[in-house]
Amino acid sequence: MAKEELGVEEIIPGLIVRHTNRRLGKLEVPEACERLISGKISFSEFVDQVGESFRELLDFMMEHDLHPGRPDEVLYCVDCHVDLYGRAVLRAQLGRLYRLGSAAHDRKVG
Repeated sequence: MAKEELGVEEIIPGLIVRHTNRRLGKLEVPEACERLISGKISFSEFVDQVGESFRELLDFMMEHDLHPGRPDEVLYCVDCHVDLYGRAVLRAQLGRLYRLGSAAHDRKVG
């Protein structure tokens, strides 16, 4: 197949899907966090649900092609590429994402 048939010229390697056209309804913040961690919603859907409070973390993960379901990789990359202030911000947002996500998971299980 030719390059034009596949649309390869439009693909950016490593780019995490930012936009979808699904309508999720309104999720509670903990459920949105749990769904982001588990890969059930995209970054854009997550932002639509919770707003901009995780913007730095999401931007960093997109820039470095990281998935929120792999926190050890995210933390390693943060430690390698970010200054001390930025590390504190990103670590706080990642910690909050996981605290909220685990709260939603616990409610489902319990």
